[in-house]
Amino acid sequence: MNPVLTAVLACHFMAAFSVLGMPLFLPRLLTEFGLGQTSPWVGTLYSLPAILTALSAPLWGRFADRYGCKLSLMRALAGLALAFALAGLAPSLGWFVLALALQGLFGGTLAAANGYLATGLSREKLAQALGWTQFTARLALVCAPIGLGLLVTTFSVRELYLGLTLLPLAALALAARLPDTDQGAGKLTDATEEATPPAHWRWTAMGLQFLFFFAMVATFPYFLPYAESLTTSPALIGLLYSLPHLVYLLVQPLAHRLALPWRPALAWGLGLQLLACLWQFQLHSLAALLAARLLFGLGIWLGFQGLNGLIGRLTRRRKAGSWFGRLDAVGKAAGVLAGLVAAWLSAGHGTHTPFIAAASACAGGLLLLTVFTMEAHNGNPAHPDRAPE
Repeated sequence: MNPVLTAVLACHFMAAFSVLGMPLFLPRLLTEFGLGQTSPWVGTLYSLPAILTALSAPLWGRFADRYGCKLSLMRALAGLALAFALAGLAPSLGWFVLALALQGLFGGTLAAANGYLATGLSREKLAQALGWTQFTARLALVCAPIGLGLLVTTFSVRELYLGLTLLPLAALALAARLPDTDQGAGKLTDATEEATPPAHWRWTAMGLQFLFFFAMVATFPYFLPYAESLTTSPALIGLLYSLPHLVYLLVQPLAHRLALPWRPALAWGLGLQLLACLWQFQLHSLAALLAARLLFGLGIWLGFQGLNGLIGRLTRRRKAGSWFGRLDAVGKAAGVLAGLVAAWLSAGHGTHTPFIAAASACAGGLLLLTVFTMEAHNGNPAHPDRAPE
């Protein structure tokens, strides 16, 4: 792994640790503002940063294309540090809402990091790098709740917000030392590298990302009450919840040895997720749930391998910021909608029904992938399914 990729991954992990760890303790902080832990404000404020990131990501993508992806990465880290400082110092609910809004409006570290990597890596290496940025996100998902859960017994939630400000600031200092790769992107002469793919290929890729993210996220919000029908152990439920992410962490280091083509990897990933969701919808034993979670994790990993391979083939360096900004907006929108659908289904039909919604999204993704792949049979050598691996 080259030093630049390692530095970018470190920046992303420090940002992701902060962003993904604190929402767990949002209900406790809101009690300080006179709200109950089951207040509707909890769900609203939980979704607020993601909604605003989805709205602002395309704008920041154009900013990156115009002023440089390195500057955009530094902007995202500085915005996150400012938002966390305001959250820790917020004297009222209004100030805290402002802090979360700033987190969403000026965040988007994943898109900024991916855009920066796209300006300095080939398509093949970019696809591999995207797998590693997802690795750092999943590592943060596993580590942050545990680490911050231990710290919250000693420090208040406000103090944690202030303390976590140091992480994006450290990442900002590290990002400032990264080389400026955007200058080389403007001098490319390789027609294959910079040929603009047809718009419908990119729309199809965004559709696949939307369905994939929807299927993944819809199963998470109500997993705790779902699993309580099989076990009352909080530790075991936590393990089962995190298991798909742990599978990703264990398998990702082997990705370079497997060299999976993007289309079969995505097809297998969606297929395994579909099976795992249908299984979790109707299983009745703890052992079956354990096996289904392992299968779901393997499906997530394979899906990301395929999706990242396709995204890498459709990425063009001169417009990398805009492209990853749009992808980030699609992913965030899918997550927000998945949460709303899961809430509606769970309230009216039981906590097992979000798995049907997730399975339906996987089926839609497989159908879209099949239609997209058919273009390869028309003899177009530029089609991603025919491009060299």
